[in-house]
Amino acid sequence: MKKYIIVLCFALGLNALMSCSAEDDFGFDKNTTLEEAMGMLEEIQSDIQGIVSDKSCDGSGDCKVLAYGKKACGGPSTYVIYGSKIDEALLEKKSNEYTALQDEMNKRYGLISDCSLMYIPEATCVDGKCVIVEL
Repeated sequence: MKKYIIVLCFALGLNALMSCSAEDDFGFDKNTTLEEAMGMLEEIQSDIQGIVSDKSCDGSGDCKVLAYGKKACGGPSTYVIYGSKIDEALLEKKSNEYTALQDEMNKRYGLISDCSLMYIPEATCVDGKCVIVEL
């Protein structure tokens, strides 16, 4: 009986320690600071910028616009233009990660945004490179 109680106490103690540092789907634990979360967001943003760095195109149909991120008031927080020669599945995965993380940060840290409507850019192919159409 004494061994059973010791094993039970050990198991409960181990469970308590694991739950104290348990990370959620975003890699946050209860001690993750806003600055650390912002660093995670910046890493994903850097990945996205790397993915879309090839803006080469053969025609305007090759140029696309992607909205991603999540303002606290709703709607995307940013847009990016890119050429269709990139790994679009990887871009979608990273933009979804960014959006989900930013949404979680808004909720967890009580962030606010300006609630303004963002201009949705148009992209076109000029001299073999996707660019924003200037209005």
